[in-house]
Amino acid sequence: MKEEEIKNKTIYERINLITSELGVIAKNLNVDITKTRSFKAVGERQILDAVKPLESKYRVTSYPTTRQIVDKDIIEKENDYGVTKSLFMRIETIYRFVNIDNPEDYIETTVYGDGIDTSDKAPGKAMTYADKYALMKVYKISTGDDEGKQKTPKVTAKKPTEEELKKRSELIVKFEKLVYATNTDRELIYSTYKVENNTQLSDKQLEQAIRQMEKKPIINEVKKDEVF
Repeated sequence: MKEEEIKNKTIYERINLITSELGVIAKNLNVDITKTRSFKAVGERQILDAVKPLESKYRVTSYPTTRQIVDKDIIEKENDYGVTKSLFMRIETIYRFVNIDNPEDYIETTVYGDGIDTSDKAPGKAMTYADKYALMKVYKISTGDDEGKQKTPKVTAKKPTEEELKKRSELIVKFEKLVYATNTDRELIYSTYKVENNTQLSDKQLEQAIRQMEKKPIINEVKKDEVF
């Protein structure tokens, strides 16, 4: 397509043209969950390397216009060596896609990025996450399988006793009630412990998470007969 033809296109048409040329981006980033478990993800550099040449070709520029911290907290995690503290930060980003030939012709998307780090990298991680997904969602970039989907290795474990099952059931119910009552982001807890859902949390991890949530103010009232 000639440059003069491109200059007559709207931002929606240009985004559609970029989307049509973007193929599947293979995941080459290995994310470790534990020493024996990991999953493949797509990195920000892969997205930028794929998108930026096409934005240049179709005369589109994209960038974050505003960022706002919407949530932050200190996450404490117990291990064999004591307690480690990590900074959690959630940042709201408004990301803009602009027609270079007519800057008033643009679209915006609002995305959220979460970052957790034991030092000072939480804000950077949150911003990187948000920017990457703004590009992925607007340009409908496919990475193949769902990012974060993991294969769980088979583990042979002894059958729990009735008492152990009862205790675990009570912990999960208490966990769920507190998540609702304190309006806690459960995905943050799962990310902290590198699990996918509450059934993968150990009893010790459930107890730790419950202790943390018990320190928070109650936002939603839990009815006595409410089922979780």
